[in-house]
Amino acid sequence: MNPQKNQGAGDAPLLRDLQAEVSHESAPLLQFMLRHAGLIAGVLVVFLLVLVGTGIYNWHGDSRAEEARDALARATLQHSGADQVKALAQLAESAPSATRFAAYMALAQSALANGDYDTAAQAYGKAAKSTDGAFSLSAALGEAGILLQAGKSAQALTLLQGLQNTLPGGASAPQLRQMLAEAAIAAGQKELAARTYLALARETDGVNSSYLRARAAELDPALAAADEPVASESPAVDATPKPDAAGQKDTPSRP
Repeated sequence: MNPQKNQGAGDAPLLRDLQAEVSHESAPLLQFMLRHAGLIAGVLVVFLLVLVGTGIYNWHGDSRAEEARDALARATLQHSGADQVKALAQLAESAPSATRFAAYMALAQSALANGDYDTAAQAYGKAAKSTDGAFSLSAALGEAGILLQAGKSAQALTLLQGLQNTLPGGASAPQLRQMLAEAAIAAGQKELAARTYLALARETDGVNSSYLRARAAELDPALAAADEPVASESPAVDATPKPDAAGQKDTPSRP
């Protein structure tokens, strides 16, 4: 007699048929599923709720981003001057992460057009912090440029030096370093500017290299002279055979 088949003889016929069909080895698994059917069903319901909730969250995020883009376009088209700056500032502070960079960049450009350098610099700085990579670097350079225009050369130089230190070892950002050199000139640090120009000149050639070396020579002649590339002093070898006194070219003698 199979005890697994006799167990639960008073249950529903469907359960008895199911128990009769399973093998002896699979019976414990069936009994476990039957005893914990409520728990298993609850776990499945929770899993489905998580899936539905994730879909709703993603849809809501996309919807918010679309609404923010529409509001950004309306603020740019419907307002001008100081009113536009104010409207964009409100949008940027409440924008979702997907549109925050665009909102701060629009605010910076609007503030710059209206001569509000402080708001423009702050907006560029927040835009740089809202993203990473090339977009972040571009926004940070915008902030440094605004600081230079506003006469805050020391702050611009500190910002650019910090950006240069955060670049990966093998990365090269000529625009950043040229701006750093200009900020160093404005801050009265001519030697730093000359060294930056010379470093750029070593990485370029042709007219650009000559221009950068000329700029360095204007700032620090001694430093630029010490960094001049050494020209090759070995004379060129003329491989053309010279004619002898009779006007004949020298030819090697044959044995």
